[in-house]
Amino acid sequence: MAQAAPTSLQFDPPRRRGTGLHVSAALLVLTLASLLFLLALAQPPGPVGIILLVAGSLICLLLPLLFYRLYCLHKSGYWISRDGLRLRWGLRAVDLPYDAIVDVARWSELEAPPQLPRATWPGSVLGQVQDAELGTVEFMASDKTRLVLLGTAERVYVLSPEKDSQFVAALKRESLRGSLRPLRARSAAPSFVLVEAWAQPLPRRLMAAGAGASLVLLLLVGFLAPSLSAVSLGFGPDGAPLPVVAANQLLLLPGLNLLFYVGNLLLGLLFFREPQGDSLSVLLWGSSLVTSLLFLAAIIVSIL
Repeated sequence: MAQAAPTSLQFDPPRRRGTGLHVSAALLVLTLASLLFLLALAQPPGPVGIILLVAGSLICLLLPLLFYRLYCLHKSGYWISRDGLRLRWGLRAVDLPYDAIVDVARWSELEAPPQLPRATWPGSVLGQVQDAELGTVEFMASDKTRLVLLGTAERVYVLSPEKDSQFVAALKRESLRGSLRPLRARSAAPSFVLVEAWAQPLPRRLMAAGAGASLVLLLLVGFLAPSLSAVSLGFGPDGAPLPVVAANQLLLLPGLNLLFYVGNLLLGLLFFREPQGDSLSVLLWGSSLVTSLLFLAAIIVSIL
């Protein structure tokens, strides 16, 4: 959870429904992807198994979105202090002095409220829309029944404090008190995390090399599996090869490798902006490349 001044009032968005929805959706995606991978292993060597494997891998791409939205939901909040207002939603951070706030109103008070973003669900009412009267409207909310609009000269922020009435009253009260040390206006957007990481040579090379190795691994297994009748997937304690199994079980290796690559890519981006997090990000992205090379070596050894 982001840190605020000790004397600030903290207002959290509703999290219960959103947490349940995101966890349930992640379990559903994992179950569906696992079924597709198992079906791919059950198929005889050929293009059907590769198609099932690719479909399972594509479905797994939903997991980073779900886990990131869940991460944002639990690392979010609104802090009101005498010096200003702090907004946090995952990696999105906004600090506003009170002289930058033009108006505050509840959603129900507007005669013509702006449209909601297209992809919204409980726990994730996020995104930007353009309104003819209000201009840019940015949503940092989890519940569309408790929305509060915060107007500034640049844009309108839409929040969803669980105690919306108390939030509006506290914001108006604190803004009238005045401060000798108002907050410095600040805005940091998470959409630039990947751009910032990609701009640095070492992270860019590690991410690109990991993606390339994962693709080579998938294509190699796709071409080799149909031409093999059986393979050995390792060695026993005595150094002798393990009993041979169907060659289509090699498809498990690129599937697992893709899961590791996507997971490490996401975790690396999450840690990239944390203090000293760039070293941890490089370690995660580098481990993805090493994992791909190990899987590639395992396949080569299995077919020799």
